Amino acid sequence: MNLSGMPQADLQSINVDVPGNGYYPALSTAYFIEHYAVAQEYASKSALLVEKLKRAQTEVNQELVSAVLTNGTPLNAQQIIFYNDAVYSKAKANLLVSKLGSTHRENATAQSQSAIDNFEHWQRESINAMRLLQALSPNLSVELL
Repeated sequence: MNLSGMPQADLQSINVDVPGNGYYPALSTAYFIEHYAVAQEYASKSALLVEKLKRAQTEVNQELVSAVLTNGTPLNAQQIIFYNDAVYSKAKANLLVSKLGSTHRENATAQSQSAIDNFEHWQRESINAMRLLQALSPNLSVELL
């Protein structure tokens, strides 16, 4: 079940992996649907979910391009958690904005306000996860004088 109490689709049948670039991990539409309460109307649209994940992945990767997260080794488990949270949260925010365009006019005002609040929440979650990820950099250190 998702957060609305509606049964979810079979996640295995609609799972699509979005490959990472070797340094960053791959992403999964099934994980996105299950852990980020993707609305049922989008859960069966694999192409849309893949597009949102790829866009979010690219944006996060661009923001992290100057951050040295490791010294040439793969990300550790904690870094992967923060990276995934940054990407999935950004994708969730972008998915909520997409939902604004598909609502009916009579419900648009109320739904747009709640969706904007949710968009801002998920954007903050993404930014927070990126900050936490960058804080784990081995190049950040404090020197005592």
